[in-house]
Formats: sequence, structure tokens, C-alpha cells
Amino acid sequence: MDVRKILHSIDVARSAGWPAPNAQRDKYLKIANKIIIGSLCFGMVRSAGGQKMIQTSIQVLVDQIEKVARETDFSGVISIHQAESPLYEQAFGFRDIQNRLPNLPGTRFGIASGTKIFTALGIGRLINQGLLQLETQVGELSPDYVDFINPRATIRHLLTHTSGIYDYYDEEIEQDFDHFFVSIPWYRLETPTDYWPLFQGRASKFQPGERYSYSNGGYVFLGMLIEKITGQLFRDFMQEQVFQAAHMPQTGFYAINNLPANTALGYLEDRETTNIYNLPIRGGGDGGLFTTAEDLRTFWQHLFTNRILSAELTAVFLQTHYHIDDKTGYGCGVYKRLDEGLFAIAGGDAGVGFDSRYLVNQKITASILSNITNGEKELRKVVMDFFYPKA
Repeated sequence: MDVRKILHSIDVARSAGWPAPNAQRDKYLKIANKIIIGSLCFGMVRSAGGQKMIQTSIQVLVDQIEKVARETDFSGVISIHQAESPLYEQAFGFRDIQNRLPNLPGTRFGIASGTKIFTALGIGRLINQGLLQLETQVGELSPDYVDFINPRATIRHLLTHTSGIYDYYDEEIEQDFDHFFVSIPWYRLETPTDYWPLFQGRASKFQPGERYSYSNGGYVFLGMLIEKITGQLFRDFMQEQVFQAAHMPQTGFYAINNLPANTALGYLEDRETTNIYNLPIRGGGDGGLFTTAEDLRTFWQHLFTNRILSAELTAVFLQTHYHIDDKTGYGCGVYKRLDEGLFAIAGGDAGVGFDSRYLVNQKITASILSNITNGEKELRKVVMDFFYPKA
């Protein structure tokens, strides 16, 4: 393969505006992907030729990102780093549409279910401190829980969505989410323990370990356990035990009616209605966390260098506990490719679109944070397919 000819062809195609929008562009994207991944894997970044290849290949990706961002009127931040070196970082749109305040690279965004990995790590900190074990059964912790979860369900079951616990926000069952949001007084839910009435008297869905069923309720319950065991508010424990350990100074559970400066308001697809009406006033174990692209970069680095949990427990949390399909597995709060090359967290809700991934061998982090419902969807395909193509 004559790399110089390929790079020249890519430059010609870019300058011509990608005349064959689908087949030819996809061809060049795949070539560019092989160049950059190969360069990063084999240390070619140190040579002038390697730098040229990476720069040209990244520019191919940047062209695609910015084209799709314009076409979809993307609002949010896209951040791609290789270790600590930025490959691409750009903010689009507005964090406050009414007041025309733009998103910035350091803007905080809600990440919805992306919160779950951090709740899992909070539980991991308790395990490392000897206050819990993965095989601790719920029935051992309190008799109060047995009317909505099988007492034989373990911490491991809860972390891996295999406990069978009743889910107050069951995406397998709930159809009318507009009614759902109206029927629950979200403004009263300031801590995980405030969710207690939503669980009482609700039967388990299935026996522990019987199957995988994504459960927001399971992670709210893990937040309840953190409060019960430590005597601290969930948000305070997470700040002290997880976010500080992961070096995430801009991350936290903030009151919706008192968000810090440079925090994006979430908007529905009409870009007029904010998401304040259907989010808890403060997040719980299943969602509601706010963070930045930079904090996510340091999170992945700290996770994979065993600076949040012990090396032994980190390995257990990242191993495959359940096979979702023939390529994808689930660890403790984190999705993964079964070949161990890619780990991901994601979240979507009204006014939230979020996806963050880590390529282990290349040490690449790629995060997309949006303050529009499903705002990350199209760009996720562009970015993630470039770095980790399906074929």
C-alpha cells in the first residue's frame, strides 16, 4: 500500500467536496481509520511521516463530524483524545438557547444513564473498604427490602442488571412516558432514599441471575444502599469517594433549580422546552449526573490505571458478566466489546444525548455530550465507526 498515494487521493477527494457522498467517502474513511489506528498502535506518531498520516486521517474524520454536525444542527461537545493529546475537540450550539449562551469545550452536560458506572464504582469503593462483597445478599442487609426484591439477589446481580428487582422506570413495560413523567413527583426526589415509595409492595420481575433486564431501579437501589451503609447523602459520598479519586472536579449531582455556571440546559427536540420538568431535582443512582468532556477523559485514564478501585476489583468490574449479543457484553455499569478492545457508557433522556468510549489498545477516549434529546445519535455513528468499525 502506497501511503503517499492514498493521502494524496484523500486530499483530492476532500478538496472536491467528497463527490461520491456514500461509497467513496466510506472507502476513504476506512482507509483513514486503518492509517491512524495503525500509526497509534505501532508508535509511528514519533516520526514526521507518522504525524502527517495521523493529521490527514484525523482531518478526514473532522470533515465528516462537522458536516454531520451542520446537517443535524448538533448542540453539544465532541472530544477525542489519544492519552492526554487532543485529536479533536469542538463545541457546537447553545447551553442556553433563550439567552444565546454558547456551549464551550468545558461546559457541563447531563449524562442520564451514563451515571450508572459511577454508582457502580461507589459500590466498588465500599467493597475495597470491606463494607460489602460482590456476593453479599440483599436479605443480609435489611429485611425492609424483601417486599420488592428477592432476598437472595446479590450486589453482583444488581450491578449487572440480573437481579430481577422491580424497576420504577421500566423501559420494557412503560409505553406512555408523558403520563409517567407527570404521575411521579420528580421535584421531591432529592436522594436515592426518596425513591423508596416507588418500590414498596412491588414484586420482583424474575429470579436473580435468571436473565439480563436493564434496570434503572436496580441502580437507584444501589444508591439507597450507599446511603444506608455510610450514613452519608449519596451525592456527598460520590463526590468524596469517586469523583475525587477519578480527578473529576467539574462533575457532580446539582440541583436543577441551581445549576452551576457553564452548565447546559437540556432541551427537547423542539429546542424550546427544557427538561427541568421531568428530571429529579438531584440525580440518583441511575442518572442525573453532570460532567464535562475533560472529566470523562481523566475518568477513563484513572479507571484503567487502577486509581479508583484496586487492580483486582477493577478487573472484576470490567470483565464480561453477561453477553448481550454475540459482540457486546456488560460488566458492572459498563458496556464492552467481547474482544476487550472497547468499553462504553451511554445515556439518553429528554434533553440528554450522551456517549463516551475508551479504546484500550490505542488509549483513545471519544466522548459526545449533547443537550438535545438524542442529539448524539448521528455523530456517534461517525465517530465510533471511524475508531472501531464493525467490520
